[in-house]
Amino acid sequence: MNALVLYDSKFGNTERVAEAVALVLQEALPTRLASIADVEDLGQELFGTDLLVVGGPTQGHTISLPLREPLSELERSALLGLRAAAFDTRVHGPRVFTGSGAAALERLLRHHGAWVVVPPESFLVQGREGPLDEGELQHARTWAHDVLHAAGVFEAVPG
Repeated sequence: MNALVLYDSKFGNTERVAEAVALVLQEALPTRLASIADVEDLGQELFGTDLLVVGGPTQGHTISLPLREPLSELERSALLGLRAAAFDTRVHGPRVFTGSGAAALERLLRHHGAWVVVPPESFLVQGREGPLDEGELQHARTWAHDVLHAAGVFEAVPG
């Protein structure tokens, strides 16, 4: 089983969360970390991936455009059978007011056939540009463990 952590980040906050998630995943399975800005062919990037974790900043109450466009352009069943999870970074406040890129990502992943193994998760930032709230990187590591368990991956025991 192989994992891909794919992210978009404008101010570096989402990148830091993606890195924390990837570090946990790589303890249990081969994991690649990729910024959507560096991906030329998303279909090729997904080849050989069994677990996809996608995250980006909430922008305009939804998925950031750099993530939305390539994911939307995938074939309808491009993610069929793939285990997946979605996260976002967003400002404080009720989701009805702030929106959630993760919720929109989850719908898009399901639309393309992915099996979303955990509910979408938000990591909070202080203001539009951040920084991340205190404790959010630990929150990301804990969430990554939850993703592994829900995906049926048994983590390596630290030695």
